[in-house]
Amino acid sequence: MENFSETYDSFYFLANGGEMGKLIRAKDWSKTPLGHPKEWPQSLRTAVAIMLDNPFGMYIAWGTDYTQIYNDGYRPILGSTKHPEALGISTRETFAEVWRIIGAMFDDVMKGVPIGFPDFMLPLDRHGYAEECYFDFSYSPIRKNNGEVGGVLVTVIETTNKKKSEDALKESEARFRTLADNIPNLAWMADAAGSIYWYNKQWYDYTGTTPDQMKGWGWQSIHHPEELARVLKKWRESIASGIPFEMVFPIKGADGKFRQFLTRVVPVHDQDGKIYQWFGTNTDVTERIIAEENLRNTILQAPVAMCIFKGPDHIVELANDRMFELWGKPSEGILNRPIFQGLPEAKDQGFESLVDGVYSTGETFSADGIPITLPRGGKIEIVYVNLVYSAYREPDGSISGILAVAVDVTAQILARQKIEDVVAERTKALAQANVDLQKSNEELAQFAYIASHDLQEPLRKISTFSQMLDNSLNKNIDDTSRSYINKINKSSSRMHTLIRDVLNYSQLVKENQIFQEVNLDEVVESIIAEYDLLIEQKGAVITITDLPTIQAIPLQMSQLFRNIIGNALKFSRTGHKPEVQITTSDISNGELEALSLNPGLEYFRIKIIDNGIGFKGEYAEQIFNIFQRLHRKSEFEGTGIGLAMCKKIVLNHQGEIDAKGSSENGAVFNVILPLQQKKLP
Repeated sequence: MENFSETYDSFYFLANGGEMGKLIRAKDWSKTPLGHPKEWPQSLRTAVAIMLDNPFGMYIAWGTDYTQIYNDGYRPILGSTKHPEALGISTRETFAEVWRIIGAMFDDVMKGVPIGFPDFMLPLDRHGYAEECYFDFSYSPIRKNNGEVGGVLVTVIETTNKKKSEDALKESEARFRTLADNIPNLAWMADAAGSIYWYNKQWYDYTGTTPDQMKGWGWQSIHHPEELARVLKKWRESIASGIPFEMVFPIKGADGKFRQFLTRVVPVHDQDGKIYQWFGTNTDVTERIIAEENLRNTILQAPVAMCIFKGPDHIVELANDRMFELWGKPSEGILNRPIFQGLPEAKDQGFESLVDGVYSTGETFSADGIPITLPRGGKIEIVYVNLVYSAYREPDGSISGILAVAVDVTAQILARQKIEDVVAERTKALAQANVDLQKSNEELAQFAYIASHDLQEPLRKISTFSQMLDNSLNKNIDDTSRSYINKINKSSSRMHTLIRDVLNYSQLVKENQIFQEVNLDEVVESIIAEYDLLIEQKGAVITITDLPTIQAIPLQMSQLFRNIIGNALKFSRTGHKPEVQITTSDISNGELEALSLNPGLEYFRIKIIDNGIGFKGEYAEQIFNIFQRLHRKSEFEGTGIGLAMCKKIVLNHQGEIDAKGSSENGAVFNVILPLQQKKLP
């Protein structure tokens, strides 16, 4: 392309113009309907000069073909698909896709009628696809010297982004209003000057007002007269400073009653940072205020020390007299101050981390008998407290502080320490007494063994000499002498039995006897074999269920069942064959607990039932006492030691024994033993 800039440099109206000025000067205008610039009419020249020097988007459509000339400000409107081809060609060609819309406008301007529209939408293809574009524009006629309209001067500002932002804002605001209409709070919007222009549905439902009544500053009508001045003052201060507004005040409902609302108002800024509206919410906090007042009264009247710390610095917001008494300081130096500033004596004792932990996690802390050093009568003393720290939460669940409860248990702790000292001393004394008792028992057992052993020698001599005397006299003895000899023999026999039983009983106190596996079936069968002759003589019947194998001292198990079975055969009812039943059953946990037996062992019950002479119920405990006899020696033989031995044997095996009886139905013995032996805890 031939460069005509040197040719056109002499034309003042083509000077300047930036990039478009260069393009215009470089174009061969003689090949366009406008012809060479020297032929352009004065009105066109003037319009071109004005256009090129204008920073706003402008272009000229000249003549009936609407040949286009435009400036740098207009170039972005054409986009990549229309520029620079649009220069010097017809508007009809450049804007063919919208000529049906704008063509009539150009025709009207050519008739001398100016036209202008704000935010006018045109679907332009300027980047290879159709898009909705918005413009503020005006079409003005350019008149020739003779007054005829020679062309159109277009001044245009693209508002596409602004229009889309406004539409998006309106859509967002519409969504916001829909959302605000469905929240439980009262909500509203005010302009930058504080005049409210919109309320949500909840506002009208609660207040029972209409939009006309609430317009502007009409909201004052539903405020309490005594509070209105204070509210207005603070609201105007926020409007002037741009600082968010927050306040609690009463608002009248449709029923004429006032309820307390927490009102929060925040400014909304535009892209330039200027406040263009305010958004406010009113949250009904009446119940919360009542609850807080009730809590406050509860704390102040509580019989124990209570207080509330607020915020991460644990500021003492409220505390009752009991808490100040515990702290040992008056309220003036502690209230409304961080607790560890008002009570520095409590620092560095671990409480800082405790309250920080409860505040940050919400987990309750509690402990009994915590020692803490606090001021007491001008000096520092150790005080013991039962302490609970729990999170204090707002209605939305957020943690705003800590509720502390403390009970001074110093007196109880000190008293308990004294008791523990006494108990420790008595325990020590008891332990020594047990040692002495054990030693005494061992000496007594040794004495009983020796005494029993030594007593048997003269008894044997008495028995021997009595028998020799009886044999030597033979038939040469009168009945009285014979009676004396018989009494001597019987007495020595009973004495021998008594010494034997005492000796056996003394052996039961020995410790460190070896426990081993004992088959109780074999033990009982062996005892039945011992009493075989007596069983045959009395025609006795003994039935046995399967007995378990247990850990026990074999000799003591034999002594236990020998005494019980022997008594059943000995104390039989005259004219009745003795019957003995031996059965086994399990023990419930409830029975173990009632008997105070070791819960760590597995127990079973052996029940021995006979149909003998029995005993009266009131003697159920006495029969296990040593030397206890319920019958005369002339009626039944015995020393009164047998059942005492049974009791001792069962206790040696961490078990229990009891008996039930009647004079009509015989006796029942319950022997409760563990399967295995373990040390008592």
